Amino acid sequence: MTDELFADPRGSLDAAIDAARLAQPVIKTDDGREFHFVPAGHQLIDHSDPFRMPPYIHQQVVVDDRASLVAYANRFSDDRSIILADINAGTIKACLDWHTANQGDTPNAAQPGKHSVTLKLQDSEEYARWDKMEGGMHAQADFAMFIEENVADVEDPDHSTLLEICRDLEATQGTVFRSGVRLENGDRSFTYETETKVKGTLSVPTEITLAIPLYHGEDPVTIRAKFRFKVSGDGLLLGFRWHRVEYQRQATFRAMAFQAAEETGLLVMFGRA
Repeated sequence: MTDELFADPRGSLDAAIDAARLAQPVIKTDDGREFHFVPAGHQLIDHSDPFRMPPYIHQQVVVDDRASLVAYANRFSDDRSIILADINAGTIKACLDWHTANQGDTPNAAQPGKHSVTLKLQDSEEYARWDKMEGGMHAQADFAMFIEENVADVEDPDHSTLLEICRDLEATQGTVFRSGVRLENGDRSFTYETETKVKGTLSVPTEITLAIPLYHGEDPVTIRAKFRFKVSGDGLLLGFRWHRVEYQRQATFRAMAFQAAEETGLLVMFGRA
């Protein structure tokens, strides 16, 4: 009988195990370490990156208001955390696992920078409604209806005066406007003529002041808007333009960032990573 009939089965098993090891010579563990099988005795050698980071949280959360940003940051922040406020992107971001600072005898240490909570600023419902109308010229009836529906947002002129102006706009719809002059109080007075040749005047303010939030979840701020008028053959067209609203938006953004820093105890910096 040949020698193959008396082969040691343990040798075949060892050969199969060796083949399996060589088929997958690299083993990675859950904590980021990496081991390699080498041919000499199939020893397991640690080839992990000596500068690897320990397991860390990998989570980027987006919230809708500043209160949520503060609550999340207060729950997870530590002495590494900072706030980055990017006015161009309209974001306030709490970087919770930022790099350590060079305070005292502790040297700087790199951190993953993978755990953060970001407030993406959203226009308030009130501002969005007014901003949609801003810049265009609108027919008397359409403009009067808009003002009536949103009169609660107006701080000046008072509501009763503004509603009276809206009724006058609706009453003079379809009349022919001849001219417009500026009055001593700054308002504009328009002369109109009906189909029966009856003449009259209509006074409209040149500016209104709103008290509305700029961003969702924030307190109202004062915003000014300049009325625009255009006399045409089809009647009087009205609209408005924001007055220096971008300055108000930037000031509000900075105030929100500083308030978030105060409520979390974190350092705030304006810019982007």
